[in-house]
Order: sequence, then structure tokens, then C-alpha cells
Amino acid sequence: MSHKKRSWGWLSIVLLILAGSTLIAGTGRMCAGIPHHPMFGIGVIMLIMAFLFRKKRRPPEPTSGQIPPLSNRMQAHYRKLGMRDEDITFFRAQMAEAREKIDHLQANVEKSPKLKAVDLNYGMVRVSQAMFQAIVDDPMHLANAGDFLYRHLPSLVNLTDKYIEISHHEVKTKDTWTVLAKSIEVITQLSQTIQADYTAFVHSDLTDMDAEMTTAERAIHEKDSQPQDNDQAAADGKDDHA
Repeated sequence: MSHKKRSWGWLSIVLLILAGSTLIAGTGRMCAGIPHHPMFGIGVIMLIMAFLFRKKRRPPEPTSGQIPPLSNRMQAHYRKLGMRDEDITFFRAQMAEAREKIDHLQANVEKSPKLKAVDLNYGMVRVSQAMFQAIVDDPMHLANAGDFLYRHLPSLVNLTDKYIEISHHEVKTKDTWTVLAKSIEVITQLSQTIQADYTAFVHSDLTDMDAEMTTAERAIHEKDSQPQDNDQAAADGKDDHA
């Protein structure tokens, strides 16, 4: 693959040199009042082709940090909540950064058996993804997710980065193993903290659900007792007629 890239690079250089030479020669002949040679036009065409070909083969720009396009469904979701354009822009920028960190965390977990074990027991990636979705569903409570977004998740990513870096040392001393073991302890604690973040963030949903269930149960009981009241009223009416 690299050989092909070098070959095309040299070909582009040669084409540029030939095109430049014919361009200079043709320009000089025109200035002297001499009709230009047909190679002049060919050289210009080769120059354009070489430029376009190099541009086409240029690798794509990295997409890290970019905010994905806003879908119509999510735009309607944000509008329904009363968010302004600047609120939507700020919120989506924060969530794009969070998504990048979660993806980074997931990639780190795949690189280490120890991190996989922590993730299996405490679901640091799964809970982080669930927290992300909960925030997207309820953007008006973004401030309540501040600890997760700006403290706990970044710390977890940084710790897993350092853990992987140290675990790849060719020579490990007693101190190295001590640091690695301590890192796993702190990563485990942070995973539990993120679970607490998620529970606290969705607590309002649970409270609302409890309130709705209470209201529904009250309505059901009132409906069940209504026929008995009607029957009693009818019976009282018969007694009055008697």
C-alpha cells in the first residue's frame, strides 16, 4: 500500500514538472509572437489532472470532536422542551464531547482483561451510555449531570488511559504492580460512583412514575366503588316509593 502511495506521489511530481515546463515554454513563445506548440495545451491539462488527482487522494480530515447533524426528530424534541437555538447548540456540543469520551472508554476496556472484568461487574460503559441517553432525553436537567460529565467520566477515561499505558511497560517492578492494583480499585470506585450518578439523575422519573401510579390506582378504586353507590341510591329510592 505504501509503495503504491509513493509511486503515485512521484507520478504527480513528474506530471507537475512536465506541465510546468510546457506552460513556461508556451508562455514564452506567445510573448514572442510565435504560435504556441500543441504540447502547451496538453501540459496545462496534465497540470490540472495532477492537481485534481492529488486532491482526490488526500486522506479525509479527522472527525474527532465534530457534532453530528441534527435530525428532525431530535430538533422537534428539543423544540418541544422550549429550548432555543443557542441552548440546543451548547447542549449538543457537550453531549458530543461526552459521546467521544464514552467511546474512548469503551475502546480502553477492550484493550485490557482487568478493565473488562471491572466493566463486567459494574457496567461502567453500559451505565455511562445509559446516563448519556437519559441526559439526551431530559436536556433541561443538564446541570444535574455536571458531576458525571465534567468530573467522573473524564477521570475514568484518564485513569483507564494511564492504566493501559503502565500495563504495557516491558519491565514491571513491585511499585508498578502496586500502582496498577490501586488504579483498578479507584476505577472500580468511579464505576460505582457513575452508577450513583445515573440513579440520582433518573430519580425524578421514578418519582413521577410513583405519582402517576398513585393517581391511576385512586381512579381505579373510585370507579370500582361507583356502581355500589349507584345500587345503594337505587335501593334507597325504592324504599321511598314504598
